[in-house]
Amino acid sequence: MELTNDTITNWMNEYFEVYGKYGQVAETADRMYKYFAPDLRFIPYIAPIGGPEKGFHSRDEFIQTAVRHTGWYEKLTPLIYTVDEKRHSVVVMFTIDVYSRKTGKIVVARTAMSHYELILDENKDIKIKTIRFFWEVLPPGVKEFFELFPEK
Repeated sequence: MELTNDTITNWMNEYFEVYGKYGQVAETADRMYKYFAPDLRFIPYIAPIGGPEKGFHSRDEFIQTAVRHTGWYEKLTPLIYTVDEKRHSVVVMFTIDVYSRKTGKIVVARTAMSHYELILDENKDIKIKTIRFFWEVLPPGVKEFFELFPEK
């Protein structure tokens, strides 16, 4: 597969769809292996829980963390893609709707942006190698998902 604007955009649309439906459920999360390099690096630039030293250092760590948040799940909806074919990267602005698993209602809504570095694996399939993640700061008084659903 070639890393063109169209193939990257179509592949990213599929990625967002699969993550929202299957990537946060233990029984189906293995579908995410299709999208991540084994040595995936996820770097969250989000206060107060992120920074370059934080995040995840493998796809397994990322996938296992996504299935552990049992009180909530997120739906990511891409808004804007900026593809750099030469550097094999894409920046995506998207909305994040965090839903309560108990009520099915949105409890946190925000906009975020990620910079994705892509590679082609040995089968010439696209994989995400690095995610640099930034999110919108919520207004004062609006609780974050980790305040609404503290880890046990």
